Amino acid sequence: MKKRLFLLFTFLTAFALVFAQTVDTTGLVTNPVFDEPSISKMVSAYDAIYGALVIIWGYVGKAFGLKTKLGKNYIFVVLAGGIVMGGVFLQAGLSQGFGLVFSFLNAIGIYDLIFKPAERVFSRPRAGSA
Repeated sequence: MKKRLFLLFTFLTAFALVFAQTVDTTGLVTNPVFDEPSISKMVSAYDAIYGALVIIWGYVGKAFGLKTKLGKNYIFVVLAGGIVMGGVFLQAGLSQGFGLVFSFLNAIGIYDLIFKPAERVFSRPRAGSA
């Protein structure tokens, strides 16, 4: 139950961070650098979405029990999911390959630095429980 709640809150947090952002375009009219806001100038947001999807894919694979079945080879599940999602982003023209590589490496680093220690804290057995 705790694992499902943790996965739910992780997904909701990632969803809120990625999709609840607003773009303030009030100063773009007087700024000489930007003539108009275009999607090509804001395309880096898709790299952040890709990174969030890689992290979510890691947790989805874990929820299906692939981590226990594969053990240390679980990284290949995340890598395969990242390659497939990267191919979709490239084919749709949402991002370029270099940005996706750095987003993937960043997503793996964020998992190791933030989510993995938090997972250990939440999954520790309580004192006095048998």
